[in-house]
Amino acid sequence: MVSKDEEFEIIHVAGCTSCTASTPRVTMLTATPNSPSNSDSDASTAATPITGIFMNIKDKYIVSTHTIGSGYQASVRECIDRATGMHYAVKTIYKNNPRVRRVCIAREAMLLLEMNHSGINKLVDIYEDDVCVQLVMDLCRGGELFDKICENSSNPIDGVACFTEGDAARMVYQILNGVRYMHEHDVVHRDLKPENIMFETADKDSPVKIIDFGLARKHSAQDVPMSNLCGTPYYIAPEVLRGQYDKSCDLWSVGVIAYVLLCGYPPFNGRENEDIHRAILNGWYCFPSKDWSGTSREALDFIRKLLEVDTSKRMTAEQALNHPWIVGALIADEEQTPVQPEGAILRKRTFTIPRWLGKPKRNRRGSSRTYIL
Repeated sequence: MVSKDEEFEIIHVAGCTSCTASTPRVTMLTATPNSPSNSDSDASTAATPITGIFMNIKDKYIVSTHTIGSGYQASVRECIDRATGMHYAVKTIYKNNPRVRRVCIAREAMLLLEMNHSGINKLVDIYEDDVCVQLVMDLCRGGELFDKICENSSNPIDGVACFTEGDAARMVYQILNGVRYMHEHDVVHRDLKPENIMFETADKDSPVKIIDFGLARKHSAQDVPMSNLCGTPYYIAPEVLRGQYDKSCDLWSVGVIAYVLLCGYPPFNGRENEDIHRAILNGWYCFPSKDWSGTSREALDFIRKLLEVDTSKRMTAEQALNHPWIVGALIADEEQTPVQPEGAILRKRTFTIPRWLGKPKRNRRGSSRTYIL
C-alpha cells in the first residue's frame, strides 16, 4: 500500500505557515520591475520575495506530483493539509518564466485575497521560494465547463445541441453573481471563458466557481480606460481589441459563454485570430436555425443585449441578473422544488447544470488559447 507521503511528493517551496484557511496573510512588495529595488541586477531581483517572505510549504502541506491542470504561466496540483487532512489545489507560478511578470504575480495574489464570494474560487494560503510562488486554493473536483461543453455537444441528448435553456440560464446566473461581486469591488477579470469556470464537485448539482485571476486587475469608473490587449480570441470584447475598455468587457464574455452553452460553438469564428477579431469588431454573428430554431425569444434577447458592440447599450451584471431569461429560469426552478413540511429547515439553494458522464473530447477548432500582447 502506498503511503500518503509516497503518493504526494514533498515540494520545497515557501509560504506562510501561520496562515489559516480563512485568513491568509502576505505582505506584497509595491516596487515595480523598474524601481530601484529591482534594477540592481537579475540576481537581486530573484532574491527579493514577491510576497515579502520565503517560507516552506512542506511544513504544512503534502503536494502531489500529478498535475491536474495547466495554463500559459502556471500548473496546478493537489495538496493535503497535514493538520486537518483537507484537500486543496496548488497553483505553481514559476518566476523565471519569461511570460510571467513579478508585478502580475503580486497583483493576482492581492486580488484573490480580496475576493470572498461563493462563486469565486477562494485563496487559502500563499508560499514562495526563490523559484516559484504557490497559491493554495480551494479544490474544484468537477472539472472545467469547457470539457462539459465538448462532451455535451459531441453527444447531443433529445435534440439539445449542448445544454437546455434552463440549465444554461442557471449556470449563467451563477457566473453573473460572481461577476457582479467582482465589479462591485472594482475588479475586472478580463479572461472569462469556459476554461476558467470550474465545477466545485463531481456531484450532479455542484455549484460552479470562477478561477484564474492572472489577467484580472483593479479598475474603477473614475480610472482612465484600460488599454492592454489581453484575453482569449473567442471571448474577447471588441473594445478590448480597440484598446479602450472598462469592466463591461466581462459582460461581453458572459454573452459569448451563454451562446456557447446553448449551441456548443462560439458566435465568432474564423480560420485565424484576425478573422475572429474582424467578426467581433463588427458584431458579425447569427443564430443558425439548425441549432437555434427552438430557442426562446428571451434567450436570444439576453445574448443580443450582452453581445452589443456599443458598451453604453450593453447590459451590466445587475441588469443581466434581472433579465427575464434568468429570472424565468429561477422561477421555474423554484416551482419544481418539493413543498417542505411546516417547520422544516430549508437548505440553501444553488443553481447549476447537470453533469453528463463520459470522457470529454477536445478538438482543434473548439480549443482556445490565452495570450497577452
